[in-house]
Amino acid sequence: MATISYAATEEMSNINRVSRLLMDPCTDQLRDLLRFYIPPANFNTIIQTVKSRLPRLTEPQRKLILPNYGVYSGNYDDMDISLLYILLRNFCGIQAHNKGWGNAPDSADRSVSANIERLRLARNRCGHSTGGMSNAEFNQVWSEIRATVVDLDKILGIGNKYQKAVDFIKNDTMDPVRDRHFGDQLLEQITETENIKKDVHSLQRKTEENDEQVIEVKQRMKKLERSQQNIHERYIPLNIQEQHKTILESWLKCDKPFHEIHSFPDILDKVQSHPITTIIGGPGSGKTTTARHLALRLQNDFEFEIVPVDDFTEIKQYGHPKCKLVFILDDVIGVFGVEYEKLRNLETYRESILNALGERSKILFTCRKAVYNEAANLKSFVLDKIYLFDLEDSNNQLNAEDRKQILNNHCKQNDLSLKPDELPNVSSTVGCMMYPLLCKLFCSISEYQALGKEFFENPYVCIRKEMDYLQGHKKIQYASLIICMFCQNGITEKMMTKEDSRFMAIKEKVFENCRVIGRNSEIKDSLDHMINTFTIRTDKRYSLIHDSVYEVLAFHYGNQNQEDMLVYMSSSFVAKKFSIIDTSDDPGDLHIKIHKEHYSAFAKRLVRDLKESELYDVFMNKTLKIKCIYCAFIDELRKLSYPEIKTTFFEKKENLSEILAKTDKMRFSQESKTGFVGDWARHSLLVGGFQGKSHFRTINWVVSFGHSQLLQFLFDQVTKHGESIRRVLGWEVQGGSGNSYISDLDEQMRHLILSCYSGDVEVVKLLLKHCDIECINGSNYTNFTYDTPLVTASRLGHIDIADLLIKGGADCNKSEEDGANPLCYASDAGHVHIVELLIEGGADCNRIGENGATPLCYASGAGHVEIVDLLIKGGADCNKSSEYGTTPLCEALGAGHVEVADLLIKSGADCNSIGNYGTNPLCEALRAGPVDIVDLLIKNGADLNESFKNGATPLCEALHAGHVDIADLLIKGGADCNKRGVYGTTPLCEASSGGYVDIVDLLIKSGADCNKIGKYGTTPLCEALRAGHVDIVALLIKGGADCNKSGEFFTSLAGHVDIMGFLIKGDADCNKCGEYGATPICKSSFTDIVDLLIKGDAHCNKSVVYDTTALCIASRAGHVNIVDFLIKKPIDCNTSGEDGITPFCEALRAGHVDIVDLLIKRGADCNKIDKYGTTPLCEALRVVTLEQHDIEVQRHHVLLTAK
Repeated sequence: MATISYAATEEMSNINRVSRLLMDPCTDQLRDLLRFYIPPANFNTIIQTVKSRLPRLTEPQRKLILPNYGVYSGNYDDMDISLLYILLRNFCGIQAHNKGWGNAPDSADRSVSANIERLRLARNRCGHSTGGMSNAEFNQVWSEIRATVVDLDKILGIGNKYQKAVDFIKNDTMDPVRDRHFGDQLLEQITETENIKKDVHSLQRKTEENDEQVIEVKQRMKKLERSQQNIHERYIPLNIQEQHKTILESWLKCDKPFHEIHSFPDILDKVQSHPITTIIGGPGSGKTTTARHLALRLQNDFEFEIVPVDDFTEIKQYGHPKCKLVFILDDVIGVFGVEYEKLRNLETYRESILNALGERSKILFTCRKAVYNEAANLKSFVLDKIYLFDLEDSNNQLNAEDRKQILNNHCKQNDLSLKPDELPNVSSTVGCMMYPLLCKLFCSISEYQALGKEFFENPYVCIRKEMDYLQGHKKIQYASLIICMFCQNGITEKMMTKEDSRFMAIKEKVFENCRVIGRNSEIKDSLDHMINTFTIRTDKRYSLIHDSVYEVLAFHYGNQNQEDMLVYMSSSFVAKKFSIIDTSDDPGDLHIKIHKEHYSAFAKRLVRDLKESELYDVFMNKTLKIKCIYCAFIDELRKLSYPEIKTTFFEKKENLSEILAKTDKMRFSQESKTGFVGDWARHSLLVGGFQGKSHFRTINWVVSFGHSQLLQFLFDQVTKHGESIRRVLGWEVQGGSGNSYISDLDEQMRHLILSCYSGDVEVVKLLLKHCDIECINGSNYTNFTYDTPLVTASRLGHIDIADLLIKGGADCNKSEEDGANPLCYASDAGHVHIVELLIEGGADCNRIGENGATPLCYASGAGHVEIVDLLIKGGADCNKSSEYGTTPLCEALGAGHVEVADLLIKSGADCNSIGNYGTNPLCEALRAGPVDIVDLLIKNGADLNESFKNGATPLCEALHAGHVDIADLLIKGGADCNKRGVYGTTPLCEASSGGYVDIVDLLIKSGADCNKIGKYGTTPLCEALRAGHVDIVALLIKGGADCNKSGEFFTSLAGHVDIMGFLIKGDADCNKCGEYGATPICKSSFTDIVDLLIKGDAHCNKSVVYDTTALCIASRAGHVNIVDFLIKKPIDCNTSGEDGITPFCEALRAGHVDIVDLLIKRGADCNKIDKYGTTPLCEALRVVTLEQHDIEVQRHHVLLTAK
């Protein structure tokens, strides 16, 4: 018996259903409305501006939008109705309805504010209801909410998104245990609101009595601010703060001419939305100035503290999860190219960096576009696309107005004025990319101004001419710039005053070459004179003003003094900026051509870097493969003793962290652009596998990057000194006793697979001469994948190597534990000639690969027509499905490859085959969308009426997705126009709901039943009425739709007068009751519709199922105009429902004073007792919410007047 007392009653189910409606779709709709008026990206700016005007909030609400630390970082999904109402009412500029905020609006008022108010009142009504909600009351409340939702959907311009949700919830099953919590949540929110209002009055009284407490609170606030400052001092030392202060002062000065370009709001939004932002762009595009301006904006607008850093370790050092800090780090992964040690360290310490940021701090990184492109396939969090902002992409690149404003700002800063004909019309690529820097240089140097437009067209040429001038006329300044460049772009006063040994050596060499004599103080003076033209000074450190100036200077001096460059520049610069090719015809190419007389010096530098384990910079340097450089490099190696060569290239290195830090860069190798795990597998092969057990030899890099001549030289050296090539390579290891050796197949496989990565067939040949024959079909397990030599060559497209391996006995069908086989990889990658080679070598065209897919599935999905044709001719089964049930035809159709699909169908592919997940070719084609593909399937016998696994029919699916052209094709192809889809809806219901007039017309002409009911009892006419599609309503009625069949008169809710006219002309019964017994006149909140209904013979006094009249419902709902309209008709103002409640009592209960007044004037009985013995006066004295306090007073006034 205990469970009976907790059984769900119909009344409780009603109120829980309404509560669910208010807490779910209605709240989501209000969130969308807030997004409509205040985008989340702008919320914090606005809330900080108006926070002093915020009404009293609950503690959770205040903590949510004004947290103690940081700013609100959500997207409004965590806001409840109460908070949304406050924000929409006070800060969105929404005009108050005619009754004013906080009051019940007129029924005819369909303004935004009136609809927001209705949702608030509905929420309060549910929250205060303790005995549930009768069916009549539920029907009325639901109608009001639905009409409100329809209106707000229109405002948002989102079709009928939330209207559909309302209709779904009305018909959905109710679980009392689950759905009771919606009512509880509403009650909890309302209780909080009432408590706040009580607190307001209490606080007003206490404020006057507690001035001393207020003073004490203020004193505590000051102490808190001081303690916050102390926190900063503890985590950022005072001396560092002073340095930062100096840096920021220079930033502020340089920021004055900054122009916020058209896309600046987008980058500001990205910075506010994410903890990390990486700004990429070419040299001179404004990466650094943009990052600094963003930091200054965060400081000024959002109270962040700026922390400039030179290394990511400072982020760990100074970061604190409770402080609002913004860090700035330029050239995060390298200047001239990817510095892989930096990248590796960033990845290693990723977690600690993010922990240091917490939820409050930000990092702004900058990165050169060329460096980013080099690293495009690398796996690093700083390069994650969600964090990237590209200054040069089509959406962000400078437009004409941006360029004009940038130049004007710099001119204004330097008191310059330009005539319109002097303004540059930038057309060169370099000029566009470097425009912000060029404007700064142009306005700083009079010689550039004299060049006018030419400077912007050929900026590198102009800067080089300036270097010519400095070299000829201001030698000390030119020499000072060179010294700065050689000192890794940074000269400190300490270096000059303490006479640092490296600085002094560089100075001596540069002064000698520049034919200049001078003291250190003259260097300092020269650097000072060039500030804001070619140099900048921050924190007692001089550096070149920009990377572009650095590169031009390096090019200018380096072509004349190559040996100095080879001695003092970094290994990364040497690897990337020296070339054997003459690029003098291209003024924008700043590579230094290696002169013949410097081949030996260049080779010496490579050997130096080799000994310092700069393996990447040495062996990925393509210049090393050019004969003249290679020969010079070999000559330098000949100067080494054999033990030195053996130690350098063949010695096994284990767990040497300083070397691993440099060799680990190979995990990010950019040589392979295939997008496979190959780069990671290659790295694992290079360093020997698992972390903590890494071991490698330098020879690995020689093999992997295809230095065949060097490999031959090294093998010759080993043989010359009477040693075994297999043993120095580690292919043979000592056995258990004596001098016996056993083969190490793993090491052999490692080198053989690495040789396949190289693409150099000569390297593979050299290794095959010495390795065991079984290695050709063996595999090597790396951290990421099993690979065979042939799989590696096939995946990367190295046809000569694949051919060599096949001729050497490689099995074309060999696959390992992950199922990978050569043909699958080659088919997926689009390597036509390798596919041809593999088929000729006996590859099985139906052998499944990874994930159980066949080569034909891979090729079809990738759209490789030629390979698909080769595979079919080689015997591939066009209907063989993958492990997941996908056929080649489904793969091609899903990716939109029409030509491949056509070829498969012509070769016998079944257009109706269904895979494991219930998809068939037509299903895939409908998802992809192109009409040509569907037409192809229809012409080849696809069954247009076969339901998919989820019950959807092709026609319903096409209509649901909005593919009108496809629906037209299906209907004309013979699709059944009456077959129900996945939710029991008919094609005509889908088309009517979607508003597709032409399709509705075509369906009707094709025999669609205009009265066929869907799963939820709705007809096509109901769907059209619900969505307000007037033209479709007319078509359906004309096509024989029964205006009285099923459903409710939804137009009465939404106010579609034209549609109601169609219905009445179509013989709609104006007195027919709907699902809950309500007549159309009871459901309407629009005077024009009520008038139409009455003219159509609607009975004003007709009761609904629960014996409630139209006047009762209008009085309860607050529809003043409807009440006024009805009482002018022959209607009894005192007719009550079965519970004895009169219209007068209904109006009193809802607090509608205007309606009370109207009813009294029309003779309403103020003393009539309801079924429970309650008089109107008792009703007026019921407990109400605080927000209805003023209405309560007015109620009493009306009742006293009535007395």
